[in-house]
This record gives sequence, C-alpha cells and structure tokens, in this order.
Amino acid sequence: MNVKNSSDTRAISSIYILNSSCQILLSRDWRGETSSSCLRELLNTFKRHIESGINSPVVSIDDSQFALYFVCHRDIYIACVAKRATDIAVIFVFLHKLIALFTTYFSTFVEESIRDNFVLIYELLDEVVDNGYPQITEPGILKEFIKLNAHCFQIRQPPLAVTNSVSWRAEGILYKRNEIFLDVIECCSLTVDATGNETHSSIIGTVRVRSQLSGMPLCELSLNERAIPTRIENLSGSGLEDVKFHACVDLNTYESRKVVYFTPPDGGFDLMTYRVSGCTKALVRIDATTFLVNQSTVNYTVHLSTCFKDHTTATSIQVEIPVQSDVTSPEIQCNVGTVVYVPEKDVLLWSLRNVKGNRRFKLNCKLALPSTRASTTSSKVSNIPVRVNFEIPYHTASGLQVKYLKVMAKEGYRALPWVRYITRTNDYEFRVAR
Repeated sequence: MNVKNSSDTRAISSIYILNSSCQILLSRDWRGETSSSCLRELLNTFKRHIESGINSPVVSIDDSQFALYFVCHRDIYIACVAKRATDIAVIFVFLHKLIALFTTYFSTFVEESIRDNFVLIYELLDEVVDNGYPQITEPGILKEFIKLNAHCFQIRQPPLAVTNSVSWRAEGILYKRNEIFLDVIECCSLTVDATGNETHSSIIGTVRVRSQLSGMPLCELSLNERAIPTRIENLSGSGLEDVKFHACVDLNTYESRKVVYFTPPDGGFDLMTYRVSGCTKALVRIDATTFLVNQSTVNYTVHLSTCFKDHTTATSIQVEIPVQSDVTSPEIQCNVGTVVYVPEKDVLLWSLRNVKGNRRFKLNCKLALPSTRASTTSSKVSNIPVRVNFEIPYHTASGLQVKYLKVMAKEGYRALPWVRYITRTNDYEFRVAR
C-alpha cells in the first residue's frame, strides 16, 4: 500500500494496550492530534463500558470527531484512537493482525509478555505503522530485521519483500527439488431424522497448498466451471458460498479470466476456502431401527449404504451406534467389517475399511438388558443419533476439480505439481427409528 497517497480515512492516531483492569501498559501516539482531555474521556468511557458489560467494540463521546476502537485478547485489550470517518474495517483488520504478530513473537500474548518485552513491542509498532498508516504486518518479513533479542539490534537494509508487492514471500528461497502440493479437502456435515429426511447438509472446503519452490514463481490454477463461481460476489449459480482467497491471489485476473494466479508463500497455507449448503448428496447413508424383543432383550438393525461411484473407495468408515448402558451378552451378525461393544461410551462401534461405492451392508445385534431398565431407557437412547465418520480419497462431494496447475518461474526450473482430493466427515448424524 502506498501510504503517501492514502487519505485520512485509513489513518490511526494512537494505540493503547491495557490490562484487564483497563490500566494502560504501553501506548504510542503517532499523529498527536487528540487532546489529553478527549483521550481521558474516551478511556474513562471505555472503562465504564467494560465494567458495565457493554460489548460494543467502538467507544465514542459527544462533540468529538474521535472514537476508540478495541479488541480483547486473553487478559488484555488492544485499542486505538482514530477519527470517526476512518475506515472501520482497516482498523479492526490491523488490530487483529497486530495481535497475531505479537503472538508469533511471544508465543503467548498476555500481560506478562508485554511487561517483559516493552522495547521489542515499541520497535514493532514503529515498523508496522508509519505516521498512523498501517504498513507491513507479516511476521516472517519483520523477523528478518527485528530479532527476539530486543537489546541487540543490528542496523540492516530492509529485506526486498518489504518494498516488494509480494510481502508474504521473501527473496532468495532455494530448493534442490522444486515441488508444489495442492490438497482439496472437503468436510461434510449431514443430519437425517428418524423418517429418513435430511434436515441439514453442508460442505466446508479448503484448497490447501504446500509450496517448495525456488525464487519468486507465478502459479496458475484452473478449476472446473461446475465448481468455480463466475464472480466471488455472485455464487448462486455454482452453489459455492463464502469463497475466500489468500492474499497472494490476483483477484483482478481471476475475475477477468476465471483462472487463479498466485505467487505462493513458502511452506503451507490455505489458498482458498468455501462452503456449500443444502442439497448435498449423502455419501454414506444409515437406516437404523431398534425395538424390544421382550423385557430383557433389545434388537438393533442397521443398514449401511455407500452412495458414491463404484470405482471410488472409502479407506475407512466408522459407525457409532448408541445403546443402553449396562447391556450385556451382545449377539452380533454382520457380513463385513468388525463390530465392538464399547461400554465406556455406550456404543457399538462398527468399523469398515476399503469400502467401494454402491454397496449395502447389514448389521444385526441383540443385547441383553436388565428388565428393570428396559422400559425406561429405550426412549432416551433413541434420541441419541447414530454418528458416522469416513474418509474418501480422490473424491470431492461438491464436484470441485482441478483442471491444471502450472508453475512459471523466471529461474527456468521445472517444478512438479501434485494434486490430491480428500472428503471426510465433520458431523454426520442419523436418528434411530423405533
């Protein structure tokens, strides 16, 4: 960001770090435009709000063009004073990035770490803010010239990444073997009632990248048209919602060419996240019923169906079937997998491995139940859902697919791209029919 051309709507006047008692631990005034009386009244109003339980993150007073904006982290408050016309999104993004920066340096950002690192914190504040305008807040870049030993600084030329538009990647990275790994990971949630109707379904997706590339490469990622939205703001056509990209993605090129261009940070990061809600197909389906054979015996019947394609294989499926406590003498009939009674969890654990799609399996189990409890516990157990956990490689529930992943490096090396798909469960629940 070129701060020379920024307007005052992005400027922060001063910053304050306070403890849980609203006592100032340290402060920095960059612009000197707030009077002491105005500042005192803002801080007193802030303290009254905290003590009375008012949760508004913005504190203002009458007849003043300044306001106090704050966030809470553990046992401290980090607050800044800025004009009311200041872009509030810029302020809160900066405060959260500042907390993340301090946490990176101190491992745990609490009052004690502040008192032990006054010098280092002031050094960091002078680097991340210039005359009230937020600057570089990337920990990896700042650590190149601000070391943990606050008493022994060396004057160095700032790294090129500080003045480069690619602030998330340092210059001079070198690997003998250049590779980039891309994982499309989708976590599915599903709730089915006792009549077999889906009451909730969603998918949370993450495109995760691990970069081991030399120099300053440019990567080109193309996704299938079925999965990628035509515009980030208009997602109804594809079903993807809440699409978010890492800061390294060139959004202008994506909007115009529907291709994701990015210069990746070194190591692992989330390139893209998204969500799909409603109308998602169940990949594993459970039909479970339970009934009392007599006053001392309860019978469970569970049908498991895999609803994905034949050539796809789930590496593991685990089904947790709730049972009454203190049941005994399980008689289990099952044509695939293993079934174990886990008394400490009051469940039958049905485990299957390497299960292909379009398959159907059945489990029958009879359990002995103390007759005095048969009539009182059956209804309680029926309210506990059957839970399913599974993992399916080489498959995405949303249909998102990578068409190609290219690496273009001015250094001229050839890089190996690797792409992998994984679909797993988040919350998969089926109510038991009686």
